[in-house]
Amino acid sequence: MRIVTRVAALAITAALAGCASLKPAATDPAARLSAEAQTRLRAGDFSGAGQLYEKAGRISNVPDYFRLRAADAYLRAGDSAASRRLLGSVDPRRLDEDDHILYGLLNARIDLNAGRAREAMSKLDSLDYSQMTLAQKGHYHTLRASAYNQMGNMVESARERIAAGPLLSSPDAVQKNNEAIFDALSRVPGPVLDQQSEAATGVFEGWVALARLVRQTTTPDQRAKAIADWNARYPNHPAHGAFADALARRSDVAATEPAGTAAPAAETKPAVQITPLAEPGGSRSAPVVAVLLPLSGAYAAPAEAIRTGIDAAHDADIAQNRPALRFYDTQTGDVPGLYRKALAEGASQIIGPLLKEDVAALATSGELPTPVLALNENPVVSATQLFQFGLTPEQEVEQVAASARLDNRHTALLIAPSSAYGQRVANHFSDYWRRAGGRIAAAKTYAAGGNDYSTVLEDVALLVGQGGQTTPVPYENVADFIFLAADEHDGRIIKPYLESLGVNLPVYAMSSLYSGQPDPGLGRELNGVVFCDIPWLLDETAGDALSGRALEAKVTQTPQDYRKLIAMGIDAYRLAGRLDDLRSGGRFDGATGILTAGEGNRIRRQLSCAQFEGNTPRLIGPAPSR
Repeated sequence: MRIVTRVAALAITAALAGCASLKPAATDPAARLSAEAQTRLRAGDFSGAGQLYEKAGRISNVPDYFRLRAADAYLRAGDSAASRRLLGSVDPRRLDEDDHILYGLLNARIDLNAGRAREAMSKLDSLDYSQMTLAQKGHYHTLRASAYNQMGNMVESARERIAAGPLLSSPDAVQKNNEAIFDALSRVPGPVLDQQSEAATGVFEGWVALARLVRQTTTPDQRAKAIADWNARYPNHPAHGAFADALARRSDVAATEPAGTAAPAAETKPAVQITPLAEPGGSRSAPVVAVLLPLSGAYAAPAEAIRTGIDAAHDADIAQNRPALRFYDTQTGDVPGLYRKALAEGASQIIGPLLKEDVAALATSGELPTPVLALNENPVVSATQLFQFGLTPEQEVEQVAASARLDNRHTALLIAPSSAYGQRVANHFSDYWRRAGGRIAAAKTYAAGGNDYSTVLEDVALLVGQGGQTTPVPYENVADFIFLAADEHDGRIIKPYLESLGVNLPVYAMSSLYSGQPDPGLGRELNGVVFCDIPWLLDETAGDALSGRALEAKVTQTPQDYRKLIAMGIDAYRLAGRLDDLRSGGRFDGATGILTAGEGNRIRRQLSCAQFEGNTPRLIGPAPSR
């Protein structure tokens, strides 16, 4: 952690000494609006609170005080543009010390939203940590964790989250923070995690040990025993007990880099790798496709899955003038420089980069003479020659919701995990469903990976009021379907348990419910559930050279969490030469969906939908057009 020096802190204090307090007096004309805005905040209406604070700023004697609060509220609502506009009207030289820190934190959040992690870190480093409140310190560490995450430094991201832990008060915030710590360390390559283990101490040592044992155990019994031993060794650790025990039952924390996978080997690959033309006598004037991926570092494993798809599509390409592939390791840091280097070395098509921060860096680096197919979406940047292609959960949420709408569903009961991912999905579903004219009867959260959901689910049964077992509830509070975000483990417990309580509503779910491979040994717990996913996983009849069946050997060698990225790599290779056609309104039937170019050259995916019949998903067809 970097904290400004004493000299810098004194300079800031001196600069602020002549400023009058910006806190509004009880007689301030904006007092009533401020009280109403605080009520909106407590109710979760962040956009409404922002509008009221902004209105208060127009009539208050201390307008900057309310502009800061409005900017904060708009950021919570996801409106970075409105927040940036308001902060631009604030004079930081006139702020008192508390609001000067708030001003810096808000600007850092905006930078992070735009993928500018290094700029965000610079702003955070300039703040006087010793003058922050406990809440501000917690926010400070969380922002630094996000910045390190964007920069691919998952070890430091975890350390910042660990520092934030004791500063959090609500159980839900603590749970989400613990999940973020574990997720960060789970994405650290095995050799790097082993090195960290040798010098780790304190709470960090316990987290590293937990991440390593989960990675090293392969069966539920092995993991349960290892976690019991871990609990005995770290009795006072923040993950001790419920959190660690839940890891033994979760299906989404399997080892992502077991011995023999490609991630450690990626550390030794050169920054530039060339795949020559394979066919004898091939033309040496063939085009070159440059691929910008993090071939080493924390994101080597997902990059390797994408590379598997690109290589497979290249091998299946029967064009006479098939392009050569040239891979560039973006862990060197200068993605715009690598882009220019690739062009200088003859690239006519560019695929990548993968990280949101790198997409933003390329988008803002100036003119892009050759089109780029980025492998992620950054919602706050765009460029004429930049196409953004990502497997975002938001597109899946919208198409599952559209399926429910097509089936004449109107009122949803929303059930999602309390993790950061779960809340991201839940928030987007709520916004999209309401915009589509639907209603949310209630939103319930649960801790992923457990075996006892009785508290949440019995509450759901009371809400729905099935079978006359409860006091009747108003009709408008009764749901006619469930939107469920869950993995296979949680889904196979939650759905039958709800049915045992008499809650027999249709279920529409996220694709995380399906592992991608039917398991005849499992029961009928998911019978009737509708979900939407990439066609490559759902069409069992496909038999071409790039189908999941044809690539089965490569698929089984890829960690389950990253298998969809193989399909993404297949589509990336086949799309790279068709970007102008997409821009002109063309469509492409890809492994990840029916692909078109939307606003800002963002690739839209029309997924396929399926419904479980017993244990096996039956393909219904393309998701409804939105």
